[in-house]
Amino acid sequence: MGRVFVRRALILVIDGWGAGFLGCYGNSWLDTPALDQWACQSVLFEQCLSESPDPLMLYPRLLDGSHPLGIDSPGGPLSVLAEGDIPLHLLSDDPRLATLRETTRLSSVETFPEVTDVAAKSAEETTLARFASVLLDWLDEPPREEVIWAHARGMLGPWDAPYSYRESLADEDDPAPPELVHPPFERENREFDSDHILGITQAYAGQVTVLDMLLGELLATIEELPLAEQPLVVLTSTGGYPLGLHGQIGREQDSPLRLYSDTLHVPLLIRQPGGQEGLTRLQGLAQLGDILPTVVRSFGLELPGSANLDLLHVRLAESREFVLSGLGLQRCFRTTHWSLRYHLPDEITPLDELELDQIVPELFVKPDDRWEINNIADRCTNVAEIGLKTALAIELAYRRDDPLPDLPEELCTPVE
Repeated sequence: MGRVFVRRALILVIDGWGAGFLGCYGNSWLDTPALDQWACQSVLFEQCLSESPDPLMLYPRLLDGSHPLGIDSPGGPLSVLAEGDIPLHLLSDDPRLATLRETTRLSSVETFPEVTDVAAKSAEETTLARFASVLLDWLDEPPREEVIWAHARGMLGPWDAPYSYRESLADEDDPAPPELVHPPFERENREFDSDHILGITQAYAGQVTVLDMLLGELLATIEELPLAEQPLVVLTSTGGYPLGLHGQIGREQDSPLRLYSDTLHVPLLIRQPGGQEGLTRLQGLAQLGDILPTVVRSFGLELPGSANLDLLHVRLAESREFVLSGLGLQRCFRTTHWSLRYHLPDEITPLDELELDQIVPELFVKPDDRWEINNIADRCTNVAEIGLKTALAIELAYRRDDPLPDLPEELCTPVE
């Protein structure tokens, strides 16, 4: 791919937005015309995974170029931007992110005043619309070299889309969608009632519909700018929103989130000025840690020694063999052909002293088992054992800042 240098960049992160709710990622139930247009003008990454769906754990490490399960890495992408006199500003409607003022070297952190969570009468009155208006104002300003990292609570914020949006997604025989505004959270050790899940899904999809409309306005504004003033734009999420799979609806700050594909597989679209290289779809594994190195290099700066990739200028399928994600004691180890999920037994025992029989893994075939429903660990015990040993060795390397081990051949081979 050809290299295009930019003057400014926007990284737009919508929390709770999973890859399963975009037409360009295969969803045929919900229309997302604006996002489909973004895909036409972007490089789209089919398999981007979040290393951790908790932004407070994730962001400091994304900024310094290290892994959330590892140690701090001096001289990472934020330092390179600072040395190039390119500020990185964080904007968010999540008040928790205000703590990043003290814990990172961000040029500024601005969190918006909290407002009452009530249902909106129109899409223009939603929380997402208020957030989008700030970005539209930024696009109207004279361009200067800078990076804006815009983090919206998104689906973890109020579900305040007009109720008519939910109704429009219901068939005549469906029960009336719920009127809830606060994002739901439920845990069960059995399957949820199908009508209950349908209503929650319709409410969630109403929020995605608002998001799609607002992103359409954002794209139209960008298209009107002269080519030299158009920013590089990254659309993504820190993690998805469970909608009944694996016994969970929603996410709650004080409850452990179960790490499956519905929470870790996130959209990732990168639009270059003028929509250059649009309609490009890449199948290899990407991770959120690749985003800032890609942005850094889009300014013509170099980032030596980074384990993360410049997504616009690598052969992704050949450059990334795995992604390891973690939250609390949970881990998900993903390769091209396999996904291994497990819990560490405790926080105290050193990784190289763990007995494998202390851990009960789940194993899924990728990419066939998209939602990770069919656990085959008991049928592919060799792959599960080798995968677990490899994942523990990789995490140990992250913690010690050692070179990462090679992936065994067994994990590079699809299921027969």
